Amino acid sequence: MFYIYLSLYCFQGITSGSIDVWIYLHSFFLNTFTVVVLFLEFYLRYKQDQGNQYSLILRLISWILYVMILGYQQVYQTQVNYELFIYFLKHIQLLFNDLISFLYQWKLSQWIVLFLGFYWILYKTRKKIFILLSVVILFFLSFHVEREDLDVRNKSSISITQTKRVKTFLESIPEKSNIVFVILEGVSRKHLSTQRSNYIDFSLLEGSHFWIPMPHTSKSLFTWMTGQSQLYQTRLQLDNFLLEDSLPKQLQKKYNYQTFMIYTQSIYFEGMDRFFPKIFQTVWDKTTLEKEYGSLYSSFSWGMDDRVILAAQKKINLKSNDPLFVLIGLSQTHSPYFVAVNGLNSEWKSPSIRYKVALQEEVKVLDSIISYWKENSDRETVIIISADHGESFGEEGAHAHNYSLYNQETDVPFLFYFVKSGKIFSPKQGTSIDFKTTILSLLNQNKDQVHLDRRKLFFTPDYKLELFLKTWNSEIQKSWIISDKKYIYHSDRDQLLEMELDDSNRKQVIDVKLKEKLVKQILSETR
Repeated sequence: MFYIYLSLYCFQGITSGSIDVWIYLHSFFLNTFTVVVLFLEFYLRYKQDQGNQYSLILRLISWILYVMILGYQQVYQTQVNYELFIYFLKHIQLLFNDLISFLYQWKLSQWIVLFLGFYWILYKTRKKIFILLSVVILFFLSFHVEREDLDVRNKSSISITQTKRVKTFLESIPEKSNIVFVILEGVSRKHLSTQRSNYIDFSLLEGSHFWIPMPHTSKSLFTWMTGQSQLYQTRLQLDNFLLEDSLPKQLQKKYNYQTFMIYTQSIYFEGMDRFFPKIFQTVWDKTTLEKEYGSLYSSFSWGMDDRVILAAQKKINLKSNDPLFVLIGLSQTHSPYFVAVNGLNSEWKSPSIRYKVALQEEVKVLDSIISYWKENSDRETVIIISADHGESFGEEGAHAHNYSLYNQETDVPFLFYFVKSGKIFSPKQGTSIDFKTTILSLLNQNKDQVHLDRRKLFFTPDYKLELFLKTWNSEIQKSWIISDKKYIYHSDRDQLLEMELDDSNRKQVIDVKLKEKLVKQILSETR
């Protein structure tokens, strides 16, 4: 096993042909863990204690962990470091159910490697020629896995057909309008645009773009509410000014809004419990909803059956004299994707099929939310529909979310639906960084205020697109979107790609001076 470990360590990233990739994938954590398992194998061999029952269990656990770490790096195309490993240990109960989805994404070659190790640990009678044969097998299996993961392909642009008119410019929201902001979980613009509800044909989203700066839930929700990305921090960094300047607080102080948050996930995760209860007057998260509605609606590791929203929102007094701001956060389309309908066996099929069924259920929830406010609110209500991030299903070697800045994870749906008039507004371009500023400007009836920078208002023709993006808890990708161009810097292989806003026409920036200038600008805003 000593040579098997050593071979896996050396072959990790070697087929990319880049020394930078190899160094990136061999983090201090992986180096340390490798030294530990090699020392363990050497010590047990020296003591001739490899066949002892406890030694076998220890060796099996070490082998499984080692292969899982390398598998994580290959599936999610990122570096496993101490921070990520500690994060896993802290939240192991919540993350455990994602294990099935993670293992589903393994290739046959990775399973062969795992069972090859089992053979070497459990069987004593082996010929030495098997050592050399195993090393050769590991080399070719590593080559097979990484050749697929590191491939960067040029995607053709999608033909755009608008089936119904949608307005892209909006000057104001009627005074004292209710605002209901529904945030889908892990739904890209691309995925939602395939759906059609009783009220909205989401194909209207085709041809528009709306980006979030980091494809991770807590960070994204933070950005929606504050207009800050904090790309340089993995966790939320809070202070009193930031809390008081948040969107719910500003709506409450300036326009007398009552503020509510209904969230089918738990806020006791990554410090969200120190943020949302301080900016919303009322917060109902999974913990609260389970106590009241747990007997009626199913729960899973990350959240609940999102139909619980339909019951919870009835607790809000829609006849209040004050306007209402309600943030609704959904959860069913979070990996590993929860399907509420019984009898389809969809939950046992592939993640992509389970995701599609979950998304269809979410569209029905959206319809029910719209129907409720349409039927029960006397004043105009603006339903805002967007998402915290998108989701990858193998594109560019990525799965789920966090570690890719291509559009399937960062380009989210965004639209306004006015329930009284049925009008739909969706900007051609926008970012969640500018959401707070845009909402407050739409409510501001005094339009002659000179301090408003219309270049930051995505419902105006003066809007200027610019956004820096970064992968969560990882340095693997950084990006800059400006005007009509998008740049993605792959830190692991020192590669800068230029592309259109729809990720098409990708080309590598090979001009040394231009690349140095662009990378310097990107790094200055993401560190």
